[in-house]
Amino acid sequence: MTAGSRAAGHPSGAPPRVTQLAVTAIKGFRLDHPTSVTLTAGGAVGNRDFLVVDQQARLLSVTRSGAFLPFWSRFDATTRTLEVGRDDASVLVEQVEPGEPVRAHLFGDRYVDATRVPGPWDAFLSELAGAPVHLLKTVDPAAGYDVHPVTLTSEASVAALGREGDGSLLDGRRFRMLLTCDGLDPFAEDAWSDGEVRVGTAVLRMGGPVPRCAAVQRHPDHPDQSLDALRRIARLRGPQPSESGRTLNLGVYAAVVRPGVVTVGDALALPV
Repeated sequence: MTAGSRAAGHPSGAPPRVTQLAVTAIKGFRLDHPTSVTLTAGGAVGNRDFLVVDQQARLLSVTRSGAFLPFWSRFDATTRTLEVGRDDASVLVEQVEPGEPVRAHLFGDRYVDATRVPGPWDAFLSELAGAPVHLLKTVDPAAGYDVHPVTLTSEASVAALGREGDGSLLDGRRFRMLLTCDGLDPFAEDAWSDGEVRVGTAVLRMGGPVPRCAAVQRHPDHPDQSLDALRRIARLRGPQPSESGRTLNLGVYAAVVRPGVVTVGDALALPV
């Protein structure tokens, strides 16, 4: 093992590799796991192009409601077709046309320019949510990310938090990260800040840690199941610095400095 390998945080000498990609066309819906994604400066193509908001144009996030977690969503930008389904069945498929402009509030001082999506979507989603909601499409593609367009964590960081209530490993989907990789020591990705990582044909500029919110408390398959993932992070790591102050962190942000395609199995060339 080289000194560079040790510094980068992969213990075996072999480079870490992407083990999972996670996207969703509508923010707050079940994650889809494609074999590859195209990364642009705005993030992954087809990821978080849509938002569900309440009557005050405030995001109905996973923190506020788990009603949409059983449903997957996919958007074909070429045909402008949005599809929502559950399990193996498609539930609603419609072409999307732009409606009236809306300034959507994600959280804190994070706002996004969007447009209302006409058609059957509001009625369908309001029934699921049990309250009046609206579907919006972001003006810029994939603009529904929280703070930065790419997020990354390692399997080891998630595994360090322990197990689910049924004894299985803690489900990494709780953290809704775009990229998950193996072959790293727990939390090694925290040390990559400001370094460049090549993965697939893309290059990422690594950022700071991702502060975790109450969304991680919801199991992706059983939204009402109780497990305090935040307490797990607090016990193991405690509050640590982030761009939001001192927070409970897991995973790291990144920006795309060279667009490209990332595929499951791609190696990460890490900063040293």
